[in-house]
Amino acid sequence: MKKAMLLALLLALLGAARAEGALCVVTPQLTALTDASGDVLLSGEGIGDVFCVREGALYAAGSRGTYRLYDAAGKPVGETVFGMIDDAGDALVYRIGRRYGAMDADGAVLLEPEWTQLTPDGAGGWLALDGDPLDDSADEILHIDAAGEVRRSGVYTASGLMPVGCGCMPYRTAEGLWGAVDASGRVAVNPDWHALGGYEDGLAKATGPDGTGVIDVNGRVVVATVYRWLERSPAMIAALGASGLDVYAPDGGKRLFSLPGGDVDVCLAGGMLAVSDDTGTRLYDADGQMLYEGGPGVTFAEGCMGQLIACDGAWGEACQWLMNPDGSAASARVQQLLPLSGERYAFLELDGTEYYSAELGRIQTSWDYAHMRYGLMDSLGNILIPARFREIRSLGGDRLLLLSEGETVLADMDGTALKRWVTAQTEAPTGEAGE
Repeated sequence: MKKAMLLALLLALLGAARAEGALCVVTPQLTALTDASGDVLLSGEGIGDVFCVREGALYAAGSRGTYRLYDAAGKPVGETVFGMIDDAGDALVYRIGRRYGAMDADGAVLLEPEWTQLTPDGAGGWLALDGDPLDDSADEILHIDAAGEVRRSGVYTASGLMPVGCGCMPYRTAEGLWGAVDASGRVAVNPDWHALGGYEDGLAKATGPDGTGVIDVNGRVVVATVYRWLERSPAMIAALGASGLDVYAPDGGKRLFSLPGGDVDVCLAGGMLAVSDDTGTRLYDADGQMLYEGGPGVTFAEGCMGQLIACDGAWGEACQWLMNPDGSAASARVQQLLPLSGERYAFLELDGTEYYSAELGRIQTSWDYAHMRYGLMDSLGNILIPARFREIRSLGGDRLLLLSEGETVLADMDGTALKRWVTAQTEAPTGEAGE
């Protein structure tokens, strides 16, 4: 066979546990819906893309702008052809052209695509717009109940529709002030705010004339709106003012601790608080206990299972490492770490050549991006697969996709190859993907 026509799907099954649902495999070699061992459920002409709609249950496949809905066995669900679809919880919101409708998990149409925006109200109905949300005019918020009856609310939004959380949806008036409507589209929080975020756990970040704070679903101030910076996490609310940093319980009802000094940089990551100034960076838990202290350039990002990814250098340097929730190091330093799923990370290796930049007046590094490679690491810092793949993706659940120039490997979370898709007539070995 000619090389351009070769597409050999070579099995490497080793009795691994099956993942629930199907897998969306989109690579240069194959675009398909497969089962957990890599056997193709859905592929072929006209399928240029496939993505998950509802984990373990519903998937969309087709080409850009023309998709169908399928179940986890690759069987069609309903008959609607749509341009895009999104899981809205109790139902699915789909788009045809520039109009939105809704269907249930069996593909039955609940609302015809007649609306310019559509979002579930959290109570079995919908909030909708029928005007152009991109023009300069405010549009009236409509409420559609579970029976499909449409009611005009008399409330106009210039910000379009946002997700409804805790029975409230923020909206902006034509005058530029923010409030919130309830699930039926009636005003729940008067539009008195300069900015209002989405509601989570009954609270929203709000900005008034004196600063930023937190309000509840009734518009009652829970954390005084006097701070110049405020962020929330499931573990705490951190608020920075002129005199220092105040940290509140996630419900805003109790101040947990305070730190002096207002000239600091603050970041919430993984349920912890990082505070940096010219003297260094300190990491705190929700009780105010300092877990780590390092240089002023240390940054943190959320990892897997409560871990953090710490970094204290420039791109390409071996300056990133895994940090446990107690502040201890969980891995050696590598050039880059990317969280996957479960307790797995992809780590990067690439080479660089130093040179002197006359324009900058200092030594620079030219990185060899063409040959950068990723490997697989666990949460203890153990290398499961050496860095030899161009890309490593999580497919959800307990499956990984490992991509290189010559093949794509479906693997379990330990790096054991379950199936290989290759583009040459070669024998694909079984066993470890890193062999």
